[in-house]
Amino acid sequence: MKNILSKIRKLFDRKKEEKEFQGIQSHKYGMINNFIYAIKTSWKYNKVFIIVILAFGIFSALNMLIGVYLPKIALEMVSMGVTVKKMIIVLSLVGVIMLVMGLIIQKLDVTGDYGFDKVQYKLMGSYLNKVFTTDFKNMENPDFLDLTNRAKRALYYGAGFHGYCMRMKDATSHFLTTVLAGAAIVFIHPLLVVVLALLSFIRYKEFNNTMEWGKREFRDVMEGNWRKHYYLAQTTRDFNFAKDIRLFGMANWIEKIWKDINTVFFKACNWHHNGWIMSEVRMSTYRLIQNVLLYSALIYMVFERGMSISDFVLYIGLVETFSVATSDLFANLVWMNMNKMQMDDFRTFMDWKEDEPDAEKKEGTITDIHLEGYEFTFENVSFRYPGHEKFVLKNLNLTIKAGMKLAIVGINGAGKTTLTKLLMRLYEPTKGRILLNGTDVKMYDRTAYQKIFAPVFQNVEVFSYPIWENVSMREREDTDMDIVNYALERSGLDKKIEKLEKGVETQLLKIFDVKGIDLSGGERQRLAMARALYQDRSVIVLDEPTAALDALAEDKMYQEFNKMVEGKTSIFISHRLSSTRFCDQIVLFEDGAVAELGTHDELMEKAGKYAHMYHVQAQYYTEGSEADV
Repeated sequence: MKNILSKIRKLFDRKKEEKEFQGIQSHKYGMINNFIYAIKTSWKYNKVFIIVILAFGIFSALNMLIGVYLPKIALEMVSMGVTVKKMIIVLSLVGVIMLVMGLIIQKLDVTGDYGFDKVQYKLMGSYLNKVFTTDFKNMENPDFLDLTNRAKRALYYGAGFHGYCMRMKDATSHFLTTVLAGAAIVFIHPLLVVVLALLSFIRYKEFNNTMEWGKREFRDVMEGNWRKHYYLAQTTRDFNFAKDIRLFGMANWIEKIWKDINTVFFKACNWHHNGWIMSEVRMSTYRLIQNVLLYSALIYMVFERGMSISDFVLYIGLVETFSVATSDLFANLVWMNMNKMQMDDFRTFMDWKEDEPDAEKKEGTITDIHLEGYEFTFENVSFRYPGHEKFVLKNLNLTIKAGMKLAIVGINGAGKTTLTKLLMRLYEPTKGRILLNGTDVKMYDRTAYQKIFAPVFQNVEVFSYPIWENVSMREREDTDMDIVNYALERSGLDKKIEKLEKGVETQLLKIFDVKGIDLSGGERQRLAMARALYQDRSVIVLDEPTAALDALAEDKMYQEFNKMVEGKTSIFISHRLSSTRFCDQIVLFEDGAVAELGTHDELMEKAGKYAHMYHVQAQYYTEGSEADV
């Protein structure tokens, strides 16, 4: 019975985990909820922006109605026999008022655009902070990456938050215009206002349904396709891929992939456009019915009720204004609903629940980590990546003593890099726990905990900044140039820099400076080592740091490593077993578990898998040496 319950619990946990990582959908916060959110957020970041929205609506509505009443005023002055002089004065005065109001509206419009920039800046900062701090596992999940892209798109101008607020400004104007014009039209016949509003609402629903359909069935569905399109576009423009594309003749292959992606896109576009055409036909029909009713009512008022010419002109303007304002109001509500769905993406992303420390267990409470030594213990640690069946690590028990230099070796896929990800808490164990000096690492604040590590990875990214900034990763006022130069010297990159005209001020890459330089693979790894040295952290993690170096350069680099990490807890991952002989212990991983553990001499004497792998690698160097003699 216990075994059956255990299996059911495991199945439930697996389904729950898969649900979290498959088909991530945006929450629906609702129009009113998003309206309140937009107002509160904008008010928080820039109060002037909200004031401008309200002022713009009021002045726009008044200015539009003055324009509608102007022909009536002119006609009535003519019918009353007003002198030309007085007529010019009155019309000039009205014209000046409209001009001043137009200038005020223009100023409010520009102020609103600039006022939103401050709000946009804050929102983008919040978005980037979420991207930089979200759980590392999320950044390896395609569904979450699609959500990330949708959230970013919600911050574009004219879309999402910006579109919502800008259309809120226009909707305010259209709403006031509709109310004021509708109040005047009531005198013709109250039912006319109801019918006009109803037809406008029907057009709104048609427009809104089509927009929601386009967002749900086209934009969201195509997100993965656009991500592939973006990746391919970036790759073909990336200098790092240029040699491979040419030497391997990849142009035709890439072009075929590009065509396949675009074929899917164009087919979807055609289907999407056809849907919109049919929607436009229906909306045009509703608008035609609306206009027929409008002008029929006015003609009836002239012939049957004796409406004056000036009133006829006025009500023509009022009815047209009411019709346009109502239609525009509903159209703005449709676009706001579209923007609302984009805001849903943004808010879903921002509200994405991260792995939180267990407060009851006081997890994440230790922020001051200053220990005399750093000893790590893996207790029965198992791990599998979210959404995967296979365990990468299985019931791992391993102790990395303080000050120890530990080498981790094994074939690809054995779990070497996964171990370091768990050690640095980029992931949390699926089962078991990791201890630092006897304390579960979950008790430490994750950010503070990660600051004790200085990692050097195989793939080293350089930034388009000066060399010194690529080392310190800080601004100039926070950088100690003496330490920068010391780190570059210890990493062996100083000789190259001495030959450069601008030395450490030399710009890397040509993105911002045409005279910028690039570094070779080996030089990039030396730069990464200089970064680690500059940080001077307590635990060094080197994941294939010399993969781009030849055997002699690698041997020399490891000798330098041995000096650099003296007294520090250090973990080395390498495929070349000859380079790890200086380590205190060597652990051989196989299929997610420790196969062998000991010093180089002990493992060689054991004549097991490590010794076999060592001899297989060594024969190439031996044969190469003999061939060179």
